[in-house]
Amino acid sequence: MSWQDQYEQAAQRERTGFDELPVDTLLRYVEAGQYGDYYGLWHSVAQRATLQQAGWVLFRVLQREELAFLVRCTCAEALLRLLGRTDELALLNEAVNLSSGTMAMHEPYRLALQHELANRLNTH
Repeated sequence: MSWQDQYEQAAQRERTGFDELPVDTLLRYVEAGQYGDYYGLWHSVAQRATLQQAGWVLFRVLQREELAFLVRCTCAEALLRLLGRTDELALLNEAVNLSSGTMAMHEPYRLALQHELANRLNTH
C-alpha cells in the first residue's frame, strides 16, 4: 500500500471518528486545540454544526498566530461554509487570505469576517 493510500485511510478513520461525536464535543476539541492529525475535524464541524454553535469558536482559532497555516486555513474553510459560501474557488481564496502570512497581512480580512459574523449572529 502506498503512503498516499495509508494517509487517506488514516484520514478517513479520523473523519469517521469525528462524525460519530456530538457537535458540542467537537467544539470542545476545537477550544482545547485538539484538531486531529488529518484535518477531518473541520469537515465534520462544517457539515454538522450550525453557525450559531461554531461561528465564534472557529473565529477564535483564526486569531491564533501560533497555529500552522493549514490548521487556520481549514478552520477558515469550515467557518466560510457555515456562512454559506458555496463557490469553491472563491472559498479557498478567502480561506487563504484569512490564514496565510502574518497576522497583520490578514487582519483586514479577519475584521471583515468578524463584522459579517457579528451581523449574522446579531452580536454586534
